[in-house]
Amino acid sequence: MFWIGCVLPDNFVSGMAFTIGMRQNGPFKYDVYLGFGVYDLPKIHQLQENLEKRDIVCYPKYDAAFSEYSVKTAIVEGVARSQKCLLYVSMEFISDQSYKFEVAQVLHKVKRFSRDMVIVLKDPLADVPHELKEFSVYDVPDARTLENPRFLDGLATALKKGIHFCILRNLQAKPPDLHRL
Repeated sequence: MFWIGCVLPDNFVSGMAFTIGMRQNGPFKYDVYLGFGVYDLPKIHQLQENLEKRDIVCYPKYDAAFSEYSVKTAIVEGVARSQKCLLYVSMEFISDQSYKFEVAQVLHKVKRFSRDMVIVLKDPLADVPHELKEFSVYDVPDARTLENPRFLDGLATALKKGIHFCILRNLQAKPPDLHRL
């Protein structure tokens, strides 16, 4: 695995820094594609950092490292090159100009692989669109949930081993003993 560091331009969400990691695992270079609305970028950037601390290599569609790509190209590349897709469903994401295209790319991948490769995190103000209701959907009551170590550990386990290996719903519960599953 190798790491490439980059910094977004000053005029792009306050110059937030990203680290892009890649690994080659068959046709996949990333563990997870992060789908979200542009206004959720600060929140998802924090989630990305927390997942990468847990050895989850992320592909976010809004990233300066991929600035030569259009957003649509980044979506196609990200979905195709990632083992799983994590969608943060918020009102901003649903109204994002790339939403329908992005969801279509994810649904196309699901047809080729498995519906277990999609995890949906739902903002409390958003309703899950009908096209995403068949997937594992988890409520994110507030931004602190995305920083909760138990939630992040469970999410990392789901992304690495599959959704059936973790419990994300009850953040107060003891994390499952993965050796007994």
